[in-house]
Amino acid sequence: MKKVLISILALSCTMNIAVAQSSADEREKLKQEIKNEIVEELKAEVETKRDKAVSFKPYGFIRNYACFDTRECQAVMGETFHMIPLDVLPNEDGSEDLNDVQRMTFAAFTTRLGVDIAGPRIGQAASSAKVEADFSGFGSNNTLFRIRQAYVRLQWEKVALTVGQTWHPMVGQVMPTTVGFSPGAPFASFNRSPQVNVDVDMGKRWHFVAAALYQYPNTSVGPSGATHDYARWNLWPEMYASIKRVGERMTIGAGVDFLSLKPRRTSIANRQMTAEDGSVSTMPVTVRVNDRVQGISSEIFADYRCGLLNIKGKVIYGENVAHLTMISGFGATSYDEQTGEYEYAPLRSATSWLNITYGKKCMVGLLGGFSQNLGAKRDFISTDDFWVKGAKNTDYMYCISPSLVYTIKSFALGLELDYTVVGFGDMAINGRSKALRDVGNSRVCAMVKYSF
Repeated sequence: MKKVLISILALSCTMNIAVAQSSADEREKLKQEIKNEIVEELKAEVETKRDKAVSFKPYGFIRNYACFDTRECQAVMGETFHMIPLDVLPNEDGSEDLNDVQRMTFAAFTTRLGVDIAGPRIGQAASSAKVEADFSGFGSNNTLFRIRQAYVRLQWEKVALTVGQTWHPMVGQVMPTTVGFSPGAPFASFNRSPQVNVDVDMGKRWHFVAAALYQYPNTSVGPSGATHDYARWNLWPEMYASIKRVGERMTIGAGVDFLSLKPRRTSIANRQMTAEDGSVSTMPVTVRVNDRVQGISSEIFADYRCGLLNIKGKVIYGENVAHLTMISGFGATSYDEQTGEYEYAPLRSATSWLNITYGKKCMVGLLGGFSQNLGAKRDFISTDDFWVKGAKNTDYMYCISPSLVYTIKSFALGLELDYTVVGFGDMAINGRSKALRDVGNSRVCAMVKYSF
């Protein structure tokens, strides 16, 4: 500011001297030129301050959940992240279902802390960042503070570049609004991953989104359980691309995702060995392999808003989408004893959900979802040689979930009923079971939340 004042003073002195020595027209022209110079100096000073400024905006909430289930379910995060009810587990004489047990959970570890950072301009781009964490990362005997999102963003006039961990683009572009901690999963995809994400404004409200992603903390399942090793060994990242139109009321779009995994680094091959006496025997040896399993998934989505009404939904065709917290996986379809190499096929599914909410202070909502297991295109080696997040013997599943949230300033009370039914059958050699029984669970979830 000191430099600007000195410049203004110098320019004023120059103007006074020049005015005294010039004609009327020349004096007016000179005044205007000097004014313009002063304005430019002030603009430059403001721009310099803006380029150096960094601001922090903390946010978060304290959230408590109390959840009641009518039977044993597959759930994670201290039983708060609900997936599906477990299949019937008969006792010794078959007279009782051991999974037909009620249960109750009360937890506060979904409490969240975050900070949005607005940084200086870098060239022609506005810079920003986000760090967000909660207490839902489980240790051996307690909950752990974990990173939910941590990324930096550069925003140009038509292009936004995001680098770091945030929502998978098959999740973040349209998400259900729910009371429960699992926002519509396993019907709605759920995943946060490290990524490089580019959003291009193509004009007339159309956007192109492309991303390269690696897995962590949400991972695929395979021969070694659920781990991000399959993606690390594969080297090439998961690739996603979509196009969408963001209107004043309606957002519509479609996307495609390509995932390649390397399920094993090593395998067992049978090699013939010749002993000193000339006898020949077959011995198992460990060999390096480069097997891959690929999956191509697609989605269409829409989000409509009009006043207090919001209607949104999505349809997903998925191949090996276990990393999106959906009931899916892949299996081995052949094995070469001489080389130790496997061939694989992904499990396929067709899944859809629809979410309707109305209101602000008192918001009512309804979520419905349906998923059909389509199995694999080829038979697996056996029912043991395929790996699934969820259950291997599902045919279909559906849910209906009404909810109510009442908000007073920063304080919110929520109540939700989630009724989920799964059609279970016998395990099939291609992963597609035929339902023999419907197993349902009713989950009642109450929430108390204070936001800041």
